[in-house]
Amino acid sequence: MSKNELSMQDVTNLAQDVSSESKSIIARKVSLFYQDKNISPQAIKLAEDIFRLMVHDAEVKVREVLSDSLKHCSDLPEDIVSSIINDRDSVAVPFLQYYESLSNEDMLKILSMPGINRQKAIAKRSGLSADISDYIADKCSGEVVGELVSNNKADIKESTLNTIAVKYSENDDIKQRLVYRSELPVSVIEKIVDKLSYKLKTHLVLQHNLPKDLASNLVDEVKEKITLSISEEYSSDNQIEELVHQLYKANRLTPGLVVRSICLGDLKFFEYALVYLSETPIAEVRKILFNNKADFMIRNLLRKAFIPKNVFPAIFSALKVIQEIRFDCARSDRKAFGHKVIERILSFTQKNDELSPDDIKYLVSKIN
Repeated sequence: MSKNELSMQDVTNLAQDVSSESKSIIARKVSLFYQDKNISPQAIKLAEDIFRLMVHDAEVKVREVLSDSLKHCSDLPEDIVSSIINDRDSVAVPFLQYYESLSNEDMLKILSMPGINRQKAIAKRSGLSADISDYIADKCSGEVVGELVSNNKADIKESTLNTIAVKYSENDDIKQRLVYRSELPVSVIEKIVDKLSYKLKTHLVLQHNLPKDLASNLVDEVKEKITLSISEEYSSDNQIEELVHQLYKANRLTPGLVVRSICLGDLKFFEYALVYLSETPIAEVRKILFNNKADFMIRNLLRKAFIPKNVFPAIFSALKVIQEIRFDCARSDRKAFGHKVIERILSFTQKNDELSPDDIKYLVSKIN
């Protein structure tokens, strides 16, 4: 006889005063047997009779083991399911999170009852329907809503996420959970972005497909935060390089972002961007950029970094301006420095042939 094969002796053992450890072993054995698709109707009935005995066992440990063993089964008899989900939390919660055969009606009933741990178990379920998600967002507490937001396998409508973003605009935990979702609609991002820490804004840029202007603005905010929070130039270099490295790994270090950085006078970001995009050491990049007699070397460096040729004039204008005015502005006043660079570039390139309308609009918005 196989060690997983059942007999009437198993039922007899459960009826006698055996240890909780022995009964736990039987619970796992019967559950494995029950999940076999080839067992006979008589064997199914025998297994279910054993479950009926065990859901009323005096030992909590036995009921916990049974619940855990049955959570991946399907279509269990209703009385067995009812006994498990109406037991104490340690028995019911694992089952509620994983048992696939719960209906929406079952879940709504559980969500409407007191018991935050059971509600959180429902919110964590894989394949949660949009209707259940709506109910949780509308009726349940912030703790339960937080579990829902972190559940990337739940169906949550964009309108529901927007409702959550507005309702919990001051809740740092839920805002973080929103940002860390695998997919987040732009409409939701726009509602929460102004109230995020720079760490969460960095994550948005690295992990989500943002519109160009929004992504650029967020990167600017992150760079400014890094620069203002670090006083020593060496440390600042390390911080900027780490940001550029993260953008590069996330495939977010775009030519548009690189060009805009130099047009805002953000030389360090521009230098490290060229380091990663062209695979050129930082010392070599700096030597090339400020060699007034080697424009061709700058062009070669930009080509290696896959910077579009049509923006070369803007880059050269920015580098020229930086060389001319880099000591005119206080080092700590990056905004004034960046504005000065933009004004000079726009005045140097009256026709603006080398800048796209979007780039011109962006630079002018920075001045304003």
